[in-house]
Amino acid sequence: MENGPWAAGGAISEPELVGSGPAAPAHRPELLPASRRRRPLGALLVGALAASAVWGAGLYAFGAQGPDLRGYRVSDRLCSLLAMPHLATAFDRGSRWESTRSGSEAVDTADCSGELERKEGAGRAATVTVSMVLHKRTEPGAEFDAARTTAAERIPGRTEVRTAKGLGDRAYTIVHGRTATVHVLDGDAEFTLSVSAAPVGGRVTPERLRPLVAGDIGALMRRVSTP
Repeated sequence: MENGPWAAGGAISEPELVGSGPAAPAHRPELLPASRRRRPLGALLVGALAASAVWGAGLYAFGAQGPDLRGYRVSDRLCSLLAMPHLATAFDRGSRWESTRSGSEAVDTADCSGELERKEGAGRAATVTVSMVLHKRTEPGAEFDAARTTAAERIPGRTEVRTAKGLGDRAYTIVHGRTATVHVLDGDAEFTLSVSAAPVGGRVTPERLRPLVAGDIGALMRRVSTP
């Protein structure tokens, strides 16, 4: 911390009194009231250390509470846990699926991607991406809310954002182009399920996909939670 421009020259001395008359009697400084006397440096240091200890204890107590993960656990086979009972009413499950998992001191993440096929014939009808993030260091609520608030501004083109009820603490869906996405925050666990219909994906519109992705993310959340 900088102490100001006088720090380099040492302590500031008392100003000299210069006069041409007889020497004035010696000046005796007044004693300040006890409440205004300067506290010894040692006492200040002790007080600062005590305050630092209390502040640190508060941080430790907050950290000791741990993240609110609601019993969720990431899995390296997230695709196998994605049953999709709602999307199954409009698509058949394709054969190409891939699950990944990663972890760090801050977050644990599981991802899944795959394809859906048309019911009326062979061929890819849509792609699916799923992510699950457990936040272990920072509370994700503010960022989650900001992402929803700015979704229409961040995503080019026509974007419709709606609240999704009955999912976690709060959730919303986004329909943009041929894609429908649902975002859910439950405690410090975050879930996303997105389905993008192919140009020739059949008669399934993104607006029809909206309740389907919301229903299937709820089914997945129940499967990755522990009692």
